[in-house]
Amino acid sequence: MDGGLAPAILAIVERGVSRRPGLAADIQVEVELAVRGGYPPVRILFDDRTVLVEDGPARDPGLRVEGELADLISLLVAPLAGGVPLPITARGRTALGMVASRRVRVRGRLGLLRRLLAVIRI
Repeated sequence: MDGGLAPAILAIVERGVSRRPGLAADIQVEVELAVRGGYPPVRILFDDRTVLVEDGPARDPGLRVEGELADLISLLVAPLAGGVPLPITARGRTALGMVASRRVRVRGRLGLLRRLLAVIRI
């Protein structure tokens, strides 16, 4: 789609899946990244053998993450422990604060978000 972020998200997801294939194999979910600011949503589908990343809304997301592009990137680069941003680091506190203040909104199970972040973290 015009202005779509799927190619950039694909690069991040592909890197994470190739570095952590065991974690990626355990995820069976459809994710929608809704990026504010006029960008189309990005659909990520983890199934048995493949991961699909494409521009467009998810059909039946088990997890939906919405926020500004910069906030979503901050969540991806925060150091993690067990899929949760580390509060002992500035980037970790920032990421936790964005979720707590609802600058980044999550719909779905937080356990899925933890597993997704553990796979695709930068």
